Amino acid sequence: MKTKAIVALLSMAMTAGCQRSGGGSAATFPNRPVTLVVGYSPGGTVDTSARGIQPYLQKALDTSVIVENKPGSNALIAANYVAASRPDGYTLMIGTNATILNSQVYPDSWKSEKSFIDAFIPIFAWVNEDGNGIAVKKDSLFNAMNDLAAEARKRAVRLCMAGGLGSSDHFTALMIRGAYGGEWIIVPMDSGAEATAAVLGGKCDASSASPTGASMDVNSLKMLAVTMDKRASRWPDTPTFAELGKPEVTFNFVIGAMAPLGTPPAIIAKLEAAFAQARQDEQYIAWAEKSNQPIGERGWDAKTFSDFLQRANASLQGIIPDLREDIRKAQQGN
Repeated sequence: MKTKAIVALLSMAMTAGCQRSGGGSAATFPNRPVTLVVGYSPGGTVDTSARGIQPYLQKALDTSVIVENKPGSNALIAANYVAASRPDGYTLMIGTNATILNSQVYPDSWKSEKSFIDAFIPIFAWVNEDGNGIAVKKDSLFNAMNDLAAEARKRAVRLCMAGGLGSSDHFTALMIRGAYGGEWIIVPMDSGAEATAAVLGGKCDASSASPTGASMDVNSLKMLAVTMDKRASRWPDTPTFAELGKPEVTFNFVIGAMAPLGTPPAIIAKLEAAFAQARQDEQYIAWAEKSNQPIGERGWDAKTFSDFLQRANASLQGIIPDLREDIRKAQQGN
């Protein structure tokens, strides 16, 4: 009897230890709702992407999937929350490559001892064909990116950025300033709609915003160049910066799911397969096309997503000092 009791106690202890370290059995996963944590307010690009795939992921996992918004601190409130969550596959971060850089630009807001890229396991990216574009008024005298750059060498060009300080639009503005030279006044805005209104109203010469965004109206704007590695389907005649001889101004905006470090590989594999199934659902693809979601030709598996994040992190290190300096000046009112 004592032997049986000891074995039972050891079994209970081992089970409890597994639940603390890995959080549950892969064999029974999922047996309760999965939560997708979004670091932005409802209605934004990342939130819309998460809610768009949610019903199809729910079908693939055969369990409820909840989208929970935890906005603030450039998505770092959400990132901190998920990074500290039990690594059991039930709490996932819906993140972007921009969030990785934000954790370095705003180090006081990132609470983990590990770097952002080491605190998460990439699972799957279903939006991988977005980026930023430089747009001017339809009747602008600037008909090409070189025209705008030439103007910046004559006088200060006002470039509105849709996402504000520390956003991917800010990264793009800094990359342009470094690649083309000249004088660029970077003006932060709260949204793509606000940036477009500033361009149309003459308050800014150009805007930096997603070329797939609803505010990028093809009837009132001209797109001079896009940062993606291939042309945007909505603007087929607009070249990429790489085509213009400026490959250093290449930035793809990617949205995907990440799990806390320590999540068991078998659970990661189940989630990866479920996201892939949801991404390939014909109803999801139809919704994405109707909603103008830049999902690309196919989703990115865990390895492809992870490799991309590593490259993106390395390529953007050079602009971190400039980002911090711009933010410092803004905070001081300069």
